[in-house]
Amino acid sequence: MSIKAKIYERRGDGWVAMDNDLEGYLRSMSNEPSFIFADSKSLKGNEATSAPLHYMLQHFYGMPNDIWTKVHWESNGYYGCSDGRDEDADRHDTWFRFLVKQLFEKPGKAFPQDYDYTWDKLGFFTTWKKSGRKCMLCLDCPEDLVKNMRKSLDTASRDHFVVDPYAFHQIAVRGIVNLYDKSIWKIRDVVRTVEKTRPKARKPDVDYDHLHEAARHVIHSTETLLVSTQLLEQMMLRQRDRVNWLVNAPEEEKVCMRQVGDNLMFYHGMIHAFKCRSESMQARHQNEIQLAFNTVAQYHSHVAAVDSAAMKVIAALTAAFLPATFVSAIFSMSFFNNGGDNGTSASGGDGGGGGDEGWSLSDKFWIYWAFAIPLTVATIVLLAFSSKIMRRLGMV
Repeated sequence: MSIKAKIYERRGDGWVAMDNDLEGYLRSMSNEPSFIFADSKSLKGNEATSAPLHYMLQHFYGMPNDIWTKVHWESNGYYGCSDGRDEDADRHDTWFRFLVKQLFEKPGKAFPQDYDYTWDKLGFFTTWKKSGRKCMLCLDCPEDLVKNMRKSLDTASRDHFVVDPYAFHQIAVRGIVNLYDKSIWKIRDVVRTVEKTRPKARKPDVDYDHLHEAARHVIHSTETLLVSTQLLEQMMLRQRDRVNWLVNAPEEEKVCMRQVGDNLMFYHGMIHAFKCRSESMQARHQNEIQLAFNTVAQYHSHVAAVDSAAMKVIAALTAAFLPATFVSAIFSMSFFNNGGDNGTSASGGDGGGGGDEGWSLSDKFWIYWAFAIPLTVATIVLLAFSSKIMRRLGMV
């Protein structure tokens, strides 16, 4: 099985680009510093066809033999290293991984569906021996990262690669910083769009699916930056240990190693700043989600208050007519008479022919008003002061 690779190798005062087969180049490479860029698609898993290349890479880069499992390939970041023994005592191998989420726009789509995304799953393996091979294998690097790393090589000191194995790492991390910068600003655009399009209408229309879709991107950004910050701290610590361990190294070499350490520290600070910015954006976006919930809750509360006021009017009208109805029902009074119900006239004579058919009013009608009016007034007063009475009694 062959894997095509893009290679940059140091020759003289410059770097030479070449295309070659990965396995063929590793068998014939010189001791000059080199960077190899390749696709890992054929390396994933434990297929029988990839086993020979797996074995060769494990031997060449000193990586763990379980590095090809799904656990490692799906990890959101790690860093590991090992030192050589016996005749390879000055050998130092490392393997590490970064994850970067990149958003890109899809014209014609509504927010946030107008953004799609890809994951940059970057794998790096280095082997370094002062008197031997010095090489970094870079897997699944996007074109932007390859260009940034190539540009960094033009200003990189050759002495750094000869003296310190982490000279390779500073080149890779510098390019990764640019990837994170691009990622964080694109995610910032998503958060800013949410802030600028918050509902301002009296009746809010909030699309919570959109809000939570944007939140997912911000959370992923914070996660990957947190992991990257931690693994860079591990990398810096290991590089510093090597400097402290090589107490008998010439001063010129120590200066080079300190420069490499300073560069890693600088890039670590950049990624830490990105992490802080991502955490800030996450808090801002959470505020927008909370504001949306509160705005909708406030609107529903207002609608409920209007409905409650309408119900109070209906209740008041009902209460106003209830006492009179109650009194009338209690006394079962017939205050009106049309004179034709029982054959008795209004004057009290026997009207064998049906009597007076006109309407008459009972002289006891005042009894109705004597009870109905006080009860109605008492009901209205009680209704008006009911809330105060209930608060005083501790019922509400």
